[in-house]
Amino acid sequence: MARPKKDNGEKCMRKDVSFEPEQYQKLIAYCQKEERSISWVIRKALEVFLCSDT
Repeated sequence: MARPKKDNGEKCMRKDVSFEPEQYQKLIAYCQKEERSISWVIRKALEVFLCSDT
């Protein structure tokens, strides 16, 4: 059974992001340790960062 399509406002946005080599290695290591995708980790980090600014 196919997954229902999301409305345009609910779709994730794809963007390119550049990392310094050391940041990228730390990110990969964290993802492997936590068994999470890079996208998931970045979304959660942004959520924390953006919420702490208010």
